[in-house]
Order: sequence, then C-alpha cells, then structure tokens
Amino acid sequence: MILTIALISIVICIIAAYIWSINNRYDYFKRLGISGPPHHFFFGHYKILWSIKSLSKQLQEWTRQYGSIYGLFMGTTPMYVVSDVDFLQEVYIKQFSSFHSRIIARALRTESPGRVNLFRSIGARWRRQRHVLNPTFSSAKLKLMSPLVNRSIGAMLNKISQITNNEHKEINIYDLYQRLTMDVICRCAFGIDTDMQNDINNPYLQKSAAILKIDVDELLFIRLSNLMPILARPLHDIFFGMAHIRNKLVELIPFMSNYLKESPDVWLLNRVQDVVDLRMKSSANLKNRVDLLQLMMDATTNDKVIDHADDHLTPKVLRSDELLPNIFLFMVAGYETTSTALAYSTYELATKPEIQDKLIEEINHNNGNNNNDIEEDYEIANNLSYLDFFVREVLRMYPITVKAMTRECNTTTVVCGHKVEKGSIIQPDILSIHYNPDLWGPEDPNLFIPERHAVKRHPIAWMPFGVGPRNCIGMRFALMELKMCLIQLLRQYRILPGDNIEEGFKRQEKLVIQPAAIFVKLEKHSPPST
Repeated sequence: MILTIALISIVICIIAAYIWSINNRYDYFKRLGISGPPHHFFFGHYKILWSIKSLSKQLQEWTRQYGSIYGLFMGTTPMYVVSDVDFLQEVYIKQFSSFHSRIIARALRTESPGRVNLFRSIGARWRRQRHVLNPTFSSAKLKLMSPLVNRSIGAMLNKISQITNNEHKEINIYDLYQRLTMDVICRCAFGIDTDMQNDINNPYLQKSAAILKIDVDELLFIRLSNLMPILARPLHDIFFGMAHIRNKLVELIPFMSNYLKESPDVWLLNRVQDVVDLRMKSSANLKNRVDLLQLMMDATTNDKVIDHADDHLTPKVLRSDELLPNIFLFMVAGYETTSTALAYSTYELATKPEIQDKLIEEINHNNGNNNNDIEEDYEIANNLSYLDFFVREVLRMYPITVKAMTRECNTTTVVCGHKVEKGSIIQPDILSIHYNPDLWGPEDPNLFIPERHAVKRHPIAWMPFGVGPRNCIGMRFALMELKMCLIQLLRQYRILPGDNIEEGFKRQEKLVIQPAAIFVKLEKHSPPST
C-alpha cells in the first residue's frame, strides 16, 4: 500500500514538474516584455498556424496588433516575429555568426551526416559548400549558361505562336512559364536537351510539380516530431524506411514496381543519379560542359572531408554524397520560384499598360544590333535600369516565400536590447517590411511604382531572396532568366489582360506563394515600317 502511494506520488510529482516546466517556458516572452497572441498549452501557436491559409498574411495581421517584434511558440520553442529592420540587420548580417542556421523540421535533422545540401547545412559545413558553389553563379559562368536559357525561351515563344496563331486568344501563360523554367533547369543543371513546351507529360515536370504540391509542414510525422522532439528519430526511420523497404521488394520481385510507385522526390533523385553515373563513365568527353552538374562534379572528391572552424584548414570541395542533394535542391528550388516571379511580372504588365510601354521603349532603345546575339542579350538584361526597377517592384509586392527566411539562434546573444536565447527562432514578417511606408515612401507602398527603387533604401527593406551571407545563392541566375524572358517576350508581343485574369490571380500559399493561373492575351507587334 505504501509503495503504491509512493509510486502514485512520484508520478504526480513528475506530471506537475512537467506542467510547471512547460508553463515556465511559455513565460519566456512575458519575462522579456514582448507581447504576442495567446497560445495553447503544449501546442504553442501550432494549432493556429496549422489552420490558417496564408502564413504571410497572418504574420502581417499580428504585426498590426502586436508591433514590429512579437512572440510566438512553435510547441515550446520561442519564435520572434520581426519587422524591425535594424533588428533583422543584426540577425542576418552583423551577428550572422550567431544566426547562421535555418530552421529544419526535427525529423529531417536526423538525416545521415553526408546527405546534407546547402539549404540544410550549418556552420563549417555550410561555409565549405557555399565557398564551392558560389563560383558556379559568377558572372562569367552565368554568361556561359545564357545561351541555354535563351534556347528555352525561344522554344516557349514558338509554342506561344502556335497556340495563339497571332490571334487574341486567351492563354494561361503560367503553364508555359513552368515548362520554361523546367527546360532551363534540365539544360543548365544536367545538360539534358528537353522540350517541355511540347512534352507536357514529361516526368521531370510532373514529379517536380508533385513535390511542390506537398507542404512538408502538413505531414503528420513532421508535426509530431516538431511537437515531441524525442520522437524525431523513430518517426524519421519509419517514414524513410518505407522507401528502403519498397526498393528491396522491387529488387527481389521486379513486377512489384507496377504497384509500389516511387515517391516523386525519390524518383527525381534516382534520375539525377543516373545522369551522374553516365557522366562518370564518359568523363573524358565532358571537359567543355558548363552545366551546373559538371561544375559540381569537378569540385567533388571521394576523399574524407573534415570541416574545421578555421576555413583555411578545410578543403574547398564537395563530398561525393553531397553532390546529389545539392543538384536536387537547385532543381526543385529553381522550378517554381522563377516561374511564379514571371507570372506576377506578367500580371502587372497586363494590368498596367503604361508601365509596359516604358519597358518596351527601353528594350527597343537598347536593342543593340537587333540580330539576336545571345551574348548581347545577356548584357542587355544586366543593363536595363527600368527593367531592373520593375523586377524589384514585382518581388517587393509579391515575395515568393516567407517560410525559407527563418533563422535559428546558435548562441545566446542580445539584439537591439532584446535577449535572444540559443534555440530561439527568428521569423521576418516579409509583407510588413515590403509594405512599410517608412521604408518605401513617400509613395504609397500599396501602389506598383518601379521608380521607387531608384532611391537607396535600408539594406533589409527588400528581401525576397533573403539578405546577408546566407541569401539565396541562385538569385543572380533567377534574375538573369527572369529578365531575359521578359525582354524576349516584350520584343515580340504586347501583353493584354485576359477576361479571367482576376479570377485566375487568386493566390494560395504553401512553401511558395503563387497564383492559380495568369490569363492573358498576346498581341503580336507590327513589323517596323521600312
């Protein structure tokens, strides 16, 4: 009897201590004098965030209520939501060494050490990978890849001509942009000469689209691992072990492949591995290739690589098991983001003819020899100031993602008078920053005015690609592709709004914030009179 009472007392004490410790964690922001919306015990703010349709708009709404710095809880982990640009400048730039990590779902942090791409790597490993990959996106390398981009754009324009037959036919140009960006990725990343505009059932296109339809944060095993980190390893092993079991079954019983389909991400990884294997076998004939895969392969070693805190002691190479994850990262990341930026650009051009007129005038004025010289197109894309203002304004008003901008505090520090403890999360409120009249005035930030970018702004005022040392490594490539496409399109066509343009422009948000469709009509320019 006494033993039973003692055991019950111990259990009660453990439960009471657990509840006290959880409640004590929820006092974190209260102790710091930072307000925020009410939370739920154990879940923090997850229950609210799981139920909303748009994270970016919800953060913006809370900023209006609680100010430029407020607190949320991811389970019991504190998250600072910030639109104070001085605070963010400390986080992303001045104190980068204390905030060098991105937030990764708990179950995905348990991945084997080698299979880590640039997005997920931290510390010395991130610095090594970034050092190796940075030259891939240098001006010289981009110029070498620009003919591949131009050929993909040419294929899209040919398809537009076939579809419209020079008539004012309404089309969803977003579909064509998605095929364009996948063409560009296959050609620039793998050296595969694809024709996505006509091969609409191409598996690369379908599998990439399927991957991006999945919101990782909505997966049950991800949510459970975030709420209960102790379950991260077993949940990871169960989820990813299923793919291993599937492969073994197919290996033993080949006809099972008809019933046990590969997941889209596994299918893409296997196809990339096939391309890598083919390259390895014929490496002697590939010295002159300039695609992303070859540039990475040239920097890859099978030797053991040890990451040191001192960069001078770390070899500037990729490990062999880091090659595939990084190629996969660039393939998936470059597909939806650039096509969505093109979609938003086209919407603004269709609905604001006066801005389109200015762009067409600038393009025609800088048309060079008008002989479709590819190198000249690359230089023109980099030197059109109004086009640059236009693209920047598109990305200010329509940031492509907010989820990829988070940072984790790696060392307890003080930022602008606020103590930030190790393990805390920093989430910038991109919409509040991009629409802040103090940062983007005197013109109304709700109006589309490209000329506002002629004025120098705060370093954090514009962050569609992130800022600081860990900004998007593919930013320059994306901007090159975006500008070259708009130049070629506007040389040949005037963009008119379709009858259903507003209906198609309804946006949804997962990892990427994207419209459902962009319905436009394209009017062929009259040939110049002689």
